[in-house]
Amino acid sequence: MPIYAFSGSLTRAAPNYGEANGRGITTFVFDAAAGQLEPVAEFPGIDDANWLVVDAPRRRLYAVCEVAGTDQSWVESFAIGADGTLTQLNRQPTGGQTGCHASLSPDGRFLLVANYNAEGALGSPDGAVALFPVGNQGWLESASASVRHDGRGPNASRQTRSHGHCVVISPDGRFAYVADLGIDKIVVYAIGAQGSLVRQSAVDFPVPPGLGPRHLVFQAEGRRLFMVSELIATVLSLDVDPRTGALSLVDSFAIETTSDAVVQPSGIVLTADGKNLFVELRQCDEIIGLAVDPITGKLSQSGRWPAGGATPRDFAFSPDGRFLLVANQDADRITVFPVAGDKLGEPVQQLAVGTPMAVAFAVFPSV
Repeated sequence: MPIYAFSGSLTRAAPNYGEANGRGITTFVFDAAAGQLEPVAEFPGIDDANWLVVDAPRRRLYAVCEVAGTDQSWVESFAIGADGTLTQLNRQPTGGQTGCHASLSPDGRFLLVANYNAEGALGSPDGAVALFPVGNQGWLESASASVRHDGRGPNASRQTRSHGHCVVISPDGRFAYVADLGIDKIVVYAIGAQGSLVRQSAVDFPVPPGLGPRHLVFQAEGRRLFMVSELIATVLSLDVDPRTGALSLVDSFAIETTSDAVVQPSGIVLTADGKNLFVELRQCDEIIGLAVDPITGKLSQSGRWPAGGATPRDFAFSPDGRFLLVANQDADRITVFPVAGDKLGEPVQQLAVGTPMAVAFAVFPSV
């Protein structure tokens, strides 16, 4: 079976980023034995594809992006051909600025998108999260739910308003969890059968002031959730009540500064067995490994390695978990690391890709 990987890139210069050298979305064939990527197709007709979601069973890819001349972000739907080429199906506005993350429900019926909402023009759309029903052919219907968050945090330069940075869905499909960097909360929603989002305010989880929640990742069985924060580099281990969706703190791990470089976390991923977390650290350009105690959920450092380039922004495990692809945004490079349990080996490939912002894998049957 062919294994495809996809990379979305930054194509337009923006004040909050460095150079934009990207060309759209690139498709690669991945050699699972050698850990090597080979570009096979490119879709250039998309700007700033900064988050990708693959629906492998239905051969669909969804990309959060920008569209010139509009006052909000967009999400586009693509059909993936047998050779990895992309065919655009349709796109929908996200109802907010600076869309930055998306998740697909386990049954493939709904796509949720988070909007960071960088400072925009007065009156511009500022929804934190939108939910899109997915049609039978992978077309995105218009948003059936869009929600705003109000509030702010103590960091005067980064927390003057809500900044939805990540939305993940519980493995049972019942709840959506939003990491809001601006208001220092993990906001919880119940997902209705017809595509509604109902705020579960009683179980919203406030984090310590100033942390700035960025990304979330679930353990496969859904009983534990992990959060990494951007403004104060911290990883939280949280237990999840499957009945109510409520979160409770298990452990908090403060990521140390080991040099003059700032430690600013970006992505977080979890091995399939739930035993090891890896977190990208921007500016100091590192990856840190954290072991997860399988009983208590306590966290301990297992290693710390160079990220293979400047500004690691996103990463993904290969389907068998033996390799980790790192999108080093400001190095114009995807770095491939071998993974052995809780350790990363020396890179096996450094592939030139213009301003990579997101990476995702898919396995399709042979044709």
